[in-house]
Amino acid sequence: MRTMKLWYCLVLFITSEKGVVRGDDSRYLTGYDGLNFTGAHYQFTEYTPDLSVVQMDNSIESLCITGQWHAYDAVNYDPNMTQAACLWRGVGFCWNTSCTNAISSVRYAGSPYGLNDDYYNLYEGTYFRGKEFRGNTNAGNLGELDKAVSSLVVTGQAAWTFFTGVDFTGSSLCVYADKHFTDGVISFDTTYFLNMDELGLPDNSIRSVARGCLSERVLGHPGGEPAPSRR
Repeated sequence: MRTMKLWYCLVLFITSEKGVVRGDDSRYLTGYDGLNFTGAHYQFTEYTPDLSVVQMDNSIESLCITGQWHAYDAVNYDPNMTQAACLWRGVGFCWNTSCTNAISSVRYAGSPYGLNDDYYNLYEGTYFRGKEFRGNTNAGNLGELDKAVSSLVVTGQAAWTFFTGVDFTGSSLCVYADKHFTDGVISFDTTYFLNMDELGLPDNSIRSVARGCLSERVLGHPGGEPAPSRR
C-alpha cells in the first residue's frame, strides 16, 4: 500500500527545472492540533499528499509557516477539484487557521532549491488544486497540463512570461511577484492567481512559459498593471 501511495504522488506533478536541492532552505509549515500552537504538532518541509501518514489528518487548528503553502480538504491535493483549499504565506508567521480540522494534504509553492529562487507553479484546477506543472526553466509545452492550467504562482524576483501557444507563441502576459515578506533576515517574494480571470486570460489557455518579461502586458511590476489585491 505504501508503494502505491508513493507512485501516485509522483505523477501529480511534472517539472521543467534544473538545480540542486539545498539543505539550508528555511521553508516549513508546523501544524498543531490545538489552538494557539498547543498540542501535538508536526513540521512539514515537503509535499505531503496524505496527512494520515503523519497522524495529522483533519487535525490542524493552528500553524506557523515560512514560504507559501497550500492546504486541501482532500488527499492528493484534491485531484477531483471538489473540496475547499486554503493558502498561507509569510515569513515566520503564526496564527489560528480558519481551515480548522479540514486539512488532508499540503504542499508548498516555489522552488525546492531555495525559498526565494525564481520559480513558477501551474495548476490543473482553480485554487491550486489537482495536478501541477512547475519549473525554473523555459517550457515550450506543458505536457499533461497543455491547455489545462487554471491557477498559478510565481515566486522570486524574476519575471515569467506565459503564452497561449506552444513554443512561446500566441498571446502573452508577463508576471512579477508583487508581494514581499521578510523578517529582516529571510526574504520571500510571491504572487498568485486563483483562476485565469484574475490574469485576464481564458481558462485552460496557457501552453508555454519563458523566463523574463517578454510581453507588452505586465502584471505586478512598477509601471505595469496592478495584480489583484492580496493580503
